[in-house]
Amino acid sequence: MIEMIIKIAGVVLTLCVLSRMIWVHNNPLFRFAQYLFVGVSLGYACVVFYHQVLWPAVSRVSSNLNNTGIVGFYLVPFLLGLLLLPRIAGQQQWSWLANIPLALLFGVGTALALGGVLVGTLLPQVLDTIRGTDGSLAQVLGSVFLAIGVMLTLSYFFFTVPSDSGAGRFLAVNARAGYWLLMVAFGFFFAGALRTYLAALIERLHYLIDWNV
Repeated sequence: MIEMIIKIAGVVLTLCVLSRMIWVHNNPLFRFAQYLFVGVSLGYACVVFYHQVLWPAVSRVSSNLNNTGIVGFYLVPFLLGLLLLPRIAGQQQWSWLANIPLALLFGVGTALALGGVLVGTLLPQVLDTIRGTDGSLAQVLGSVFLAIGVMLTLSYFFFTVPSDSGAGRFLAVNARAGYWLLMVAFGFFFAGALRTYLAALIERLHYLIDWNV
């Protein structure tokens, strides 16, 4: 019985989402599925947060009240969270307090993102661009093409050379080639994303065709 209800709910919600393809805009069925998905996701996130974050922290603090290190470790984020409440209450004279945890959050997040980009993306790309070869013609041509492609793409973002100078005209030609390299790369990215979306659509259509109660 439960399995039958789950299958029927899956079919109904899938049809509600696909209804946007028929009306070409938001409609009550699509909005119902959208709000249900957001509501269930938020409810699940709240339950997970309570059982895996909030309650274990409260239990650990209550069982180690004599340990100032543990209490302080959990008290600081708790106080920072309390500073966000004036934004909810709408008290303008106290809303500036929320800037303190938000600034800390965005600062740490930006630093982590920048470190991840430098270590995980930029540095490997630089090392891959200047990598050595084993002497084979295919690898040599590939390395040369890679280095030229990187330089052409970077030239598209170089805007400090006057366009009426010889270097500026040369850079403009390289920038044009870099522009087309970017378009080709974006085309591959969009094709990969479209392939993912089509795979999800085919899976849902297959589910609608082959489902049985």
